[in-house]
Amino acid sequence: MYIWLSNIFILSLKEVKSLLSDLILVALMVYFFTVAVVVAAKGASQEVRNAPVAVADHDVSALSLRLRDAVRPPHFKIPESVSDEDVQRHMDLGDYYFVLDIPPNYEKDYLDGRKPRIQILVDATAMTLAGTGTGYLSSVLADELGKSATDYGRAGQSPAEPAVLKAEPAVNVMFNPNSSAIWHMGVVQIVGNLTLLTLMLSGAAVIREKERGTIEHLLVMPVSASEIAIAKVCANGSVIVLLALVSLWCIVHAGLGVPIEGSMWLLTGGMLIYVLSFASLGILLAVLAPSMPQFGLLCIPVYMLVYLLAGATSPVESMPETMQKIIQISPTTQFVSFVQDVVHRGSGIDDVYRRLLIMLGQGLFFLILALSRFKSMLSRQ
Repeated sequence: MYIWLSNIFILSLKEVKSLLSDLILVALMVYFFTVAVVVAAKGASQEVRNAPVAVADHDVSALSLRLRDAVRPPHFKIPESVSDEDVQRHMDLGDYYFVLDIPPNYEKDYLDGRKPRIQILVDATAMTLAGTGTGYLSSVLADELGKSATDYGRAGQSPAEPAVLKAEPAVNVMFNPNSSAIWHMGVVQIVGNLTLLTLMLSGAAVIREKERGTIEHLLVMPVSASEIAIAKVCANGSVIVLLALVSLWCIVHAGLGVPIEGSMWLLTGGMLIYVLSFASLGILLAVLAPSMPQFGLLCIPVYMLVYLLAGATSPVESMPETMQKIIQISPTTQFVSFVQDVVHRGSGIDDVYRRLLIMLGQGLFFLILALSRFKSMLSRQ
């Protein structure tokens, strides 16, 4: 056992030295865990920010002005006044995404209990912003009307209308209180980059040995196939985990302000288990692919499948029930849930140990399968 571990350690050092000698690959890894994370977190947000709004106010009352003042940054720009004749032209030019059309006598009808309506004109060419922004805008107006109803007493309710007991929900946000997409997108991007680089680097280490002809040098050394494969998994996995941890530290302390609620030690352990599991899959794909281009083409659909169905971009619960059961065999599905639990919800080992055990079992399965194919590949050299 001591000799086996010593051989793995020496081979791992050789792999790390070979990896760090490729400056282009090192620069790519650094980019993946720094610039790519920040750009994805801040640039790919689906939140409504500084959306241009105009108001066609035909009432010009205290209530209409109050509703207009309720629409303010950071979600919307300060509303501008616009006439009916200019509404269509400005929306066609993209000057405004939303236009509030407040009808005449709006305040009077509201005080008389007639329940007048405000029309919201939306530029639907900006699809994501149109859908999300309409909900934001409707919520802002509804909240302001609720406050005005309190200020006016029983205003807005007809004298003949019977009293109705209404239940008002009280929402307490425990995690991500401002519903910031940066908190989610930054962590999700790290998980995605961690998955892609683990798959590519572990497999590329095998392909590189075959293309350079150094695989024959390993065969004449007193090392076994398991030592060679496990050394490649450990070397590449440790470098990737180190970069991922540095990236997490950066998004916590250097600009994005994403807090980590759980233990960093637990998060590090989960990353190591996941990387070792997925690196075994990368070696398996590298053994099946005869060249680097074919390996790259094989990795792309595998990565897209496991990542898009893992629950990082959309909930697993929104998928068909059969797919929900099938996708559980992927370590990425377990890892995404594990990271979300630890980083955002502050979960401890008692809450996530089942996911760690599942990832560990999946990793052992992939490793055994990869070793069997790796031995077959070496025997053909």
